[in-house]
Amino acid sequence: MSVIKKRIGARIFAAVVSIAAAASVAVAANDPRGLDAGDNNDGGPEPLTLAPNVGSPSPPAEPPLRRNPLWEIPLKSLSATLERPLFTPSRRPPARSVASPQTAAAKVIAAPDLGDPPLNLLGVVTGGEDGYAVFLNTTTHDIVRLRTGEGHDGWILQSVKRRQVVLEKNRRTAVVALPQPSTDKK
Repeated sequence: MSVIKKRIGARIFAAVVSIAAAASVAVAANDPRGLDAGDNNDGGPEPLTLAPNVGSPSPPAEPPLRRNPLWEIPLKSLSATLERPLFTPSRRPPARSVASPQTAAAKVIAAPDLGDPPLNLLGVVTGGEDGYAVFLNTTTHDIVRLRTGEGHDGWILQSVKRRQVVLEKNRRTAVVALPQPSTDKK
């Protein structure tokens, strides 16, 4: 036999042995009696008994479910856990909320918005029929991107020009322009 055939045979043998060992560990791990199922009082392996095959094969018996021992403890007996919760910094229970008598909800009427849009123009894209504008919302500091015809907080983008946009809300028009470029040369 050549050296190559011997090496291939040794590799195949090692693979078969490792697969067999892994399979036996998997079977032992799934055994409901645990990994030490082969141990008995005399120190030898437990004999394997086969059931006689009578008639049709019956489904294998399912192992008994292992229960969590903490399930047996009634929740009422765990009062210390409720009195000193683990995940609160003060280890004190949260204050109990007291239901207040219901009062009639006051109607809040919003004043009409007469101010300018809360948007600073950051950039524009013009071309064709549509234009795009990018704004900074001055109240939330969010970036707002609008296409012609789209709106934000009631302000609808009507038109986009080279350095300015026209917004409209409730028949009121506002022109928002890009800031003038600085002429300072560094």
